[in-house]
Amino acid sequence: MVLIESRNNAKNTRDFDEADRVRDQLRSYGVNLDDKSRTWSTSDGRTGKMESGGGFARGDKQNTDGSMSWENTIYIQGLPTNAREHDVADFFGTIGPIKKSKKSHNMGEPTVHIYKDKRTGAPKGDATVSYEDAETAQSAIKWFDGVEFQNRKNVPKMKISIATRPSGDRFAGGRRY
Repeated sequence: MVLIESRNNAKNTRDFDEADRVRDQLRSYGVNLDDKSRTWSTSDGRTGKMESGGGFARGDKQNTDGSMSWENTIYIQGLPTNAREHDVADFFGTIGPIKKSKKSHNMGEPTVHIYKDKRTGAPKGDATVSYEDAETAQSAIKWFDGVEFQNRKNVPKMKISIATRPSGDRFAGGRRY
């Protein structure tokens, strides 16, 4: 499973030479990958599903209620509504490296998301920060939970936890047939 995850990581970072090398190594061990169906099989008959989306490659895990926890991402409550992404990145980046975005519209920027009210567009005081690794996210919880943002004395204390995403059916929107 570690090699399958390693190959998934290489594919997600677009390091196709490494992905091919790991695939060939898996083949030498009798493991065949089917990227189309996202499954693996062995010459002795064992099979399994390759988790998709790259999330599992970051150490994410599925919770018993069907939700997904993002093990390298923290959820922050209690930010001042005037906090901007660069303020959040600077403050939370003191504990360790923040993951850089691979999306075209903000390529290379720290992966920080400030939640906004859908109606007004105003910041809600909640955000997520994605670190390079899960250990840093755990350290951030211990370090920042119950602290005032930027050590300001007139703001509420923040609540920090591992970010979760609801189970897939809660994202559906509209009717499901």
